Amino acid sequence: MKDYTAEIDKVFNEDELISLLSDFISIPTYTTYKNREQELAEYIMQICKREGIDAYFQDTDEKGRYNVIATIKGRGNGKSLMYNGHMDTVPIDGMTDPLVPVIKDGYMYGRGTADMKSGLAAMFYSLIMVKRMGIPLEGDFVFAGVIDEEAAKSTGSWAIAKNGPKTDYAIVGEPTALYPVIAHKGIDYFQIDFHGKAAHSSNPDNGVSAIYAASDYVNEIRNVLVPRYKAMVHPKVGHPTINTGLISGSAKINSGYILKTSDTFAGVVPDEASVWVDVRWTPEQSVETIIKDLEALIPAVVEKNPGISIEVSYIPWPRPAMEIGEDEKLTKVLYESVKEVSPETAELQGVSYFADSGILYGKGNILSIIFGPGDIAQAHSINEFVKLSDVSKAARIYAMTALNVCG
Repeated sequence: MKDYTAEIDKVFNEDELISLLSDFISIPTYTTYKNREQELAEYIMQICKREGIDAYFQDTDEKGRYNVIATIKGRGNGKSLMYNGHMDTVPIDGMTDPLVPVIKDGYMYGRGTADMKSGLAAMFYSLIMVKRMGIPLEGDFVFAGVIDEEAAKSTGSWAIAKNGPKTDYAIVGEPTALYPVIAHKGIDYFQIDFHGKAAHSSNPDNGVSAIYAASDYVNEIRNVLVPRYKAMVHPKVGHPTINTGLISGSAKINSGYILKTSDTFAGVVPDEASVWVDVRWTPEQSVETIIKDLEALIPAVVEKNPGISIEVSYIPWPRPAMEIGEDEKLTKVLYESVKEVSPETAELQGVSYFADSGILYGKGNILSIIFGPGDIAQAHSINEFVKLSDVSKAARIYAMTALNVCG
């Protein structure tokens, strides 16, 4: 690992970085804003042109909305690295002047300061610094400002996972309080359908209640699967969790009553029911193993409810778990960079929440880490803020990491 501190000192300007972050905050990108992220993407593109950095708008599945991709090309003999950050924020409801950045006592307040325009600005500024240094790189250094993370679809990172640019490594700049995060949980959704037999409610033994079966299944989740998952402790992210978030059931003949298209409610044993669950899973699991876990609960329910049939289905909104090895080049370089600039946060960690790193890793085959300024506890709050000294540290760490990975 080479120490580039002297080279970084020559090009680093804290006032310029804070001004860039202020501009990012001032440009509205919240999920209910009519232009969403496009004004910020255009602003980043303008800066790239001014700095002589190659950049382009990348099409996504969202019509009229684009990622902005900027690249400092290497000579093709080294590892490539992407800095990935979402440009959108959550809505501004309940906030006072959320797009007017306020600096007080070393902190900046405003929507997106923590999640994650501080990380976005620090990553982009590191690209600018590396460009100004003029140090030849062996591998490509890529910045990707992506769309649509806060709307829970992550369309921007999905576009990269499908279409590139594909790099060896990626850092996603979500707020980690400057701790390198090398593992996080995935989140996926599953539907369990129960098919029984309708019968007149005066003779319920002639039918098979799908609702009773669904109730028994939920109890199996609570009494069997939950304790089992609590015992499956991953060293970085803890144990997986399962949540029963929605239950629905009725006799088909009563569906009109439920949908408020009929005033009639018939006394019929319910023959249809469904249960929806979400699982926060660890890197040691997969969608396939979770389906097997859910299917393993079926025999006990069928035994209690003869005549019931049960199907487990995966809802295809994949958000994979992520884990990168401690011996990977990116992990080592980032750790040493953090140790140099912010020794108090030089500790490899895992988190229970999901980030776009899961998509880049699980679907794009890009080994990824989460690292950024700001505290996740401030994300989405009405009093969102970031410590400005952490933004400066992050920019230095990003630059040093890029030079050592790609250089």
